[in-house]
Amino acid sequence: MDGFLVFILCRENISIIYIFLFNFFFLVRNHVNNICSTWGTQHFKTFDGDVYQFPGLCEYNLAKDCHGSDPKFSVNVKREENDGNIAISYISITINENAFYLNKSHVTENSKLVSLPHYSRGVKVEESAFYISFQASRVGITVMWNREDAVMVEVSNNYRNKTCGLCGDFNGVPVYDEFIANGFKISPIEFGNSHKIHLPNDDCKDPYEDEDESWKPGNVSSSCKNFVKAFLSKSWSSCNEQIDPEAYIHACAIDMCACNNSTNDSCVCSTMSEFSRQCSHAGGQPPDWRSQLCAKQCPYNMRYEESAFPCVDTCTHQETRLMCEDHKIDGCFCPDGTVFDDISERGCIPRSECQCKHDRIYNSGEVYRQENTNCTCSKGKWECDSFETPVATCAVEEGSHFTTFDGTAYTFHGNCRYTLANVESKDGTSPNFTIRALLEPCAQQKYDTCLKALKLHLHDDHVLMFTSDGTVQHDQKILTLPYFSGTETIKKTHFTMLF
Repeated sequence: MDGFLVFILCRENISIIYIFLFNFFFLVRNHVNNICSTWGTQHFKTFDGDVYQFPGLCEYNLAKDCHGSDPKFSVNVKREENDGNIAISYISITINENAFYLNKSHVTENSKLVSLPHYSRGVKVEESAFYISFQASRVGITVMWNREDAVMVEVSNNYRNKTCGLCGDFNGVPVYDEFIANGFKISPIEFGNSHKIHLPNDDCKDPYEDEDESWKPGNVSSSCKNFVKAFLSKSWSSCNEQIDPEAYIHACAIDMCACNNSTNDSCVCSTMSEFSRQCSHAGGQPPDWRSQLCAKQCPYNMRYEESAFPCVDTCTHQETRLMCEDHKIDGCFCPDGTVFDDISERGCIPRSECQCKHDRIYNSGEVYRQENTNCTCSKGKWECDSFETPVATCAVEEGSHFTTFDGTAYTFHGNCRYTLANVESKDGTSPNFTIRALLEPCAQQKYDTCLKALKLHLHDDHVLMFTSDGTVQHDQKILTLPYFSGTETIKKTHFTMLF
């Protein structure tokens, strides 16, 4: 029934039929009923599936939790015109009491600039080649923006019949209560203006009601509409089975007929892209239509795909796609058999060429050694082998009998200060130290040599002195044993002193 909307309400033995004249916007069956979106010069799709046109150029509330006095989220968008093109200049998102601001060049949280990716208080903000993604999983909302004209908001089922804004009330019933309230018809212009955010010193003007007349289906030229119909029917059968394309044909025809570009190809890109995204969300598989028009360029050696899971395997996270729970979407992806090099930024490479990173970048096959572990970089992952470090001992006994670290024993009678060991750190973490011994003839046996004192130099600024009478000095100050500091422990046993 063209031009009419029919509701049939059944209750017990009573059937009530409501028929409304309806000729200024089109319905889309709700295959993606958790998603609201806006795109192009003036197009909007509500959670409940209504597609309508609203050309306002102010800041508007796109979606908000309107249940209770303490909303969990709010999403505002600012639409503006620049050289004849309509785009989203910024998005303002409030999650509980935290305010996020997104524009094309930067992101802030509570007025503080943050770098991407950004993770804070259950919120994840990331960017890809074409989108900025904002996800607050605890609250149950995802926002995606293509940095130009298209914004998508997805909410969980917990918000059914609890939202407001240009996205509608999410009550599962098209038209109610957005465009028909209390039995009266409301135009998209009136509906859109009601969600304007009134800012101080903001002089943007509301669109007039009569502007809405130009967007009625009867005012769209048949040549524009026929062209788009022919294009959609050519290879979009998977999408047309999931989504009624009529509303998007209408939106696309509006774009084409209002376009100032001499070639119509670029004028249809926005709505065609949106229909493709909606198709992906509904479970369809859009064709690779950009080979004919609206081409996308990818960085590095990545390739563009119209519908794929957005989780990208990288050298440091090689199993990301296996655990991906995100919706399919268009974007730049690595060819099969490759992963993205997120270490040296070389684009898509075979997994076997992935490097590893610790204190520096290691190529596959290179070894990193630390203490008693050898780690080999293999296809972007460390493979480590542990081994026991041999303990080397140097000893001085009875003041004249020496054993070297290599196990060589010899006898030496001295009468001076001697360096027993001078050790420099090889890893930068172990301390440098020097041990010096004072050898003198023994008091009772003057032909024998006794160890009178040991001096331990730690780094360049600490000196410990041990004397044969049991006195210990730290930087010439006598210590009381046992002695504990952050890195040093000195205690006396029955026959020996331990450090």
